[in-house]
Amino acid sequence: MVSSSSNVNSFGVSNFKRDFNLFNTENSSLKEPSISLPISCKKSILVAWKDISHLEAISNYTMFYFNNGKKLLVSRTMKNFLAKLDAELFVRIHKSFAINLNYLIQFDVKEEMFVQLKDGKKISVSRRKKKDFLEKTKSYLGNLEFC
Repeated sequence: MVSSSSNVNSFGVSNFKRDFNLFNTENSSLKEPSISLPISCKKSILVAWKDISHLEAISNYTMFYFNNGKKLLVSRTMKNFLAKLDAELFVRIHKSFAINLNYLIQFDVKEEMFVQLKDGKKISVSRRKKKDFLEKTKSYLGNLEFC
């Protein structure tokens, strides 16, 4: 399982846009599917689904990992966000992790039970989530035979 560091980078709302260039906070009508992430009591940002590599549940918080290497901690549960994301694209592989299938480059569900993402991160696949992961991966990638 991937270990998460205990000291999480925190970003103030004022410098948030500067640190996260890939987000468009002014234009609320993105042409691609996106999700609104709250960053303070009255502010939120729109993030395109394609920019999210994976999610990690940390108690009642969710850590979003992005394709540019940045991450963002949001004070809502992962279950809340997975309900708003495409179920065909985002797959929960563990109690604490969900991945975007666009970033999947390798997986082993026989011996080591892991997935590897484009950024090199390896994440464990739980026995309970294995069947759902294989079904969604098979439908996403087409009719490939998995053993």
